[in-house]
Amino acid sequence: MKAYAAFARTRFADLLANRSRFVMGIISYFIYVSVYAAIFRAIYRGSTGEVGGLQATEALTYVAVAWVLRSFYTNSLDRDITQEVVRGDIVQVLLRPVDYPASKLAVAAGEAVTRALIFTLPAGMLVFVAYGVQPPANPLAASGFLTSVVLAFAIYTQVNLLVGIAAVFTEHTIGLQRSKNAMMDLFGGVLLPLTFFPVWAQEALFLLPFQAVTYTPVAIYLGKLGILSGLAVQALWFMLLAVLVRLSWRQALVRLTVHGG
Repeated sequence: MKAYAAFARTRFADLLANRSRFVMGIISYFIYVSVYAAIFRAIYRGSTGEVGGLQATEALTYVAVAWVLRSFYTNSLDRDITQEVVRGDIVQVLLRPVDYPASKLAVAAGEAVTRALIFTLPAGMLVFVAYGVQPPANPLAASGFLTSVVLAFAIYTQVNLLVGIAAVFTEHTIGLQRSKNAMMDLFGGVLLPLTFFPVWAQEALFLLPFQAVTYTPVAIYLGKLGILSGLAVQALWFMLLAVLVRLSWRQALVRLTVHGG
């Protein structure tokens, strides 16, 4: 455990050395929320009640919490692993007496802690004050939301590990990275609550892991989703993706070739 904690601390220190980019990130996320808040207000201006099961204030809270949550769980493991494979640096990493996927999970955890402290919390306070975001539906929803956020991070990280490991088979994963990012935002509920989609689309989207990253935590926050059922679905997706990562990594070790080695 000490070895993996070292990976997390190293990532924490690396990101703290470049704090200025998080300042720009806070400004960018505030702009994103402002744009979507304006869109949602326009939608509800022509409506007399709920849209997709959400009142106007709930929809505004949804978009604010969704974007703030996104600032926490996002990491660059897919890009980092791809670069290690392409440059051949992965050989040096494999010589270490640690499990590679677990070490990358530790790196992502270090990044998440850094983001929480110098990105997510400041961005959240700015957005919540500026737009009068509603608090969690109740104390139980608040605790469920925090647990759900941890599971959302774990699921997102497993997806990123899968994309990164794919570099062993495809060498370049820029297309996969862009597709993954687009699906996380659209199918995960960042850009639009999933309940805004047609019923047939909702049924399909709830069968995918993306909804467990953003929609589930925010729906629990708003009291629109059962806490136990939401957490159970997230836990199931994490376990399935973790198994898939392990299977993919085993195949990757067989296929991995660096400089003809």
